[in-house]
Amino acid sequence: MDVRTYIDGLLARAEQSPLFGDKAFPGLYPVYRDLQLLRAKVEQPLHAAIIGEVKAGKSTLINAFAGGDISPTDATETTACIMKIAYSPEEKAVLHFRDGTEREGSVSDIYSLLEEHHNDQDFFGHCDYVEVGRNLQGLRHICLIDTPGLETITTANESRTTDYFQSVDVVLWVFNGNYLGQSDVNERVRQVAQMGKPIVAVINRIDQVDGDPQDLVDYLDDSLGIYLEEIFPLSARKAYEGVMQADQQLRDESGFTDLYTYLDEHIERHVDDVQLDSIMKSARVLEDKMKLLHRQALDQIERKLHTYMELDEQIQYNGKMLSEKALSQTREWLLHTFLSRAEGALYSQIGSGNAFSSSSQDEFQQTLRQVLSQERIRSEIEGYLQQLSETIRSDWQGRLSGIDAELSHMYEQEQEKNQMEMARLSLSMQENTGMESVKNSVLAAGAAGGALSIYSAVVAPAAAHVTLGAAVSTIMPPVLLAGAAVGLVTGYARSRKVKTQQRQQVREVLGMVRDKTGATLLPALKTYLEEICQATQTEAKRDFVEKNFAGRSVQDLQQLVEQLKQIVRQDEADLRVLD
Repeated sequence: MDVRTYIDGLLARAEQSPLFGDKAFPGLYPVYRDLQLLRAKVEQPLHAAIIGEVKAGKSTLINAFAGGDISPTDATETTACIMKIAYSPEEKAVLHFRDGTEREGSVSDIYSLLEEHHNDQDFFGHCDYVEVGRNLQGLRHICLIDTPGLETITTANESRTTDYFQSVDVVLWVFNGNYLGQSDVNERVRQVAQMGKPIVAVINRIDQVDGDPQDLVDYLDDSLGIYLEEIFPLSARKAYEGVMQADQQLRDESGFTDLYTYLDEHIERHVDDVQLDSIMKSARVLEDKMKLLHRQALDQIERKLHTYMELDEQIQYNGKMLSEKALSQTREWLLHTFLSRAEGALYSQIGSGNAFSSSSQDEFQQTLRQVLSQERIRSEIEGYLQQLSETIRSDWQGRLSGIDAELSHMYEQEQEKNQMEMARLSLSMQENTGMESVKNSVLAAGAAGGALSIYSAVVAPAAAHVTLGAAVSTIMPPVLLAGAAVGLVTGYARSRKVKTQQRQQVREVLGMVRDKTGATLLPALKTYLEEICQATQTEAKRDFVEKNFAGRSVQDLQQLVEQLKQIVRQDEADLRVLD
C-alpha cells in the first residue's frame, strides 16, 4: 500500500473515533499528532540527528559536513539549545520560542543572542529550537539536527530533544574516544535504539588517543554493537580542516571520507527508500497503538460501569453486616448494661434498709424515683446512642474503605497492565514514535484507585441526612412508663413484702422498662441504619459518576461502549484477514 494513502487512512480513522478530541481520553491525540508528523515527513528530506556528550565534537563534525562554520563549537553545548540545520537558498537563522513567537536574523545574530544568555536556564526554558538555513548542496537531501550535549540536557529540553527524535530517520552518535564505556551514555544509546532509528556511531578525537583506532571500534562493537548500524573512527578536527582546505589526504586520514561515503551510499543515494520504510514502520506502530487505546478505553469504561452497577449490592451487603452487628451490640447493652446502675442502687437500698421501717420505705421510694426518672433514663440512653453513633460511623467507614482499597487495587493492576501492553508494543516493534502517547494512553477519567475514594468520602455527607437523635425521640414515650413502675414497686413496699419479694419486683419492673425500650429502640435503630445505607448509596453513586464519568451520564457511557465495541470488532476482523 502507498505510504501516503495508508497514513491518510489512519488519520481519517482517528478523526472518526468517538475518543477523538475528547479531553477525557487524551491518549489518542498524541498518536494523531505523530501521524500528522509522519504524513508531513513523506514530502521532506531525510532527517539526521547528531547526538553525544559534551565535548564529543558534534559541532565540529557538523561544520565538516556543511563545509563551513555553520554550528559554533561551543554554543550548542553551553546553551543547551536544539539546532535544526537545513538547506535554504538564502542564509538565515530563526529562534523559535515555545509560545509560538520567533526571532529572525542572520546566523551570527542568533548565535550572538544565544551567547548573551549563556547558561540562562530561564531564557532557554522558553526556547524551542533554532532553525538555521544555509545554501549548501549537502543539505538538499539531509536535514541535520544538532542536539544538546547529554550532560546539559535538563528535564525540560530532554523532552524537546525526545520530541525531535520523532522526525529523525538516522542518528549520528558522536562518542568521545577518550571516554568510551560510560554507563549513562550507553543507557541513552539503548533508549534511542528502542525508537527504531538506525544509529551510526562516530568515535571522535582518535587523533588524541594512543593505540590502534580499531581497538576502540572493537570495544564499542562488543558493548553496543547490537544497537549500531556501523562504527567509524574519526578526527572531526582534521576532517573540518581537510574540508576547508580541500585537502583530500587530510580528509582520508581523518576518517571523514569513509563516513561520508557510507552516508552517501546508504542514506543520500537511497534517501527515498530509507525514509519511506522508516515512515511506514512508524505508521504501523501508531496504528497498533490506536487499536490498543480503543480496546483499553473499552475495557476501562466497562469496568467503571460494572463498578457503578455493583455499588448498590456492595453497600447493601456491608450495610447488612453493620446492622446485624449494631443490633446485636444493642441487645447485649439492653440486657446487661442498661439500668444496671439503677438495679445495683435499688438492690443496695433493699439490702441495707428495714422493710418494715417507714423511713426505709420512704428512702427506697425516693431512690426508685431517682433511678427511674425520665431524666436519668434519657441520659443513659442518649449516652449509649452517642457512643453507638461513633462506633457505627467508624465501622461503616472501615467497611467502605475496605471496598475502596479492594477496587483501587483492581484498577491499579489494570492500569499497570495497560501500560505494560503499550510498552511491549513499542519494544516489540523497535519503535517509539511519541512516548507521550504511551504515557497518556490510559483513560484519564478516573483511571486508578484515587477516583474511588467516594467510598470513604461519602460517610459524613450520608450520615448528615439521618441521625440517632430522631430515634431517641421515638424511644422516650415508652420510657415514661417507668413512672408507673415506681408506683407498682412502692405499692408492694407498703404492703410490707419481704426483701426477696422487693428484689423480684425490681427485676420485673426493670425488665419491663428494658423490654419497652428495646421494642422501640431496636426498630428505630434498624431504620436509622437502613437510612444511612440508602443515603450512602445515593451519595456514592452520585459522587462516583461525578469523579469517574467525566461529565457523562450512565446512558452516554453505555452508548460510547457500543461505539467502541464496533471499532474493536472491526480491528479484530481486520487482524483475522491479515492472518
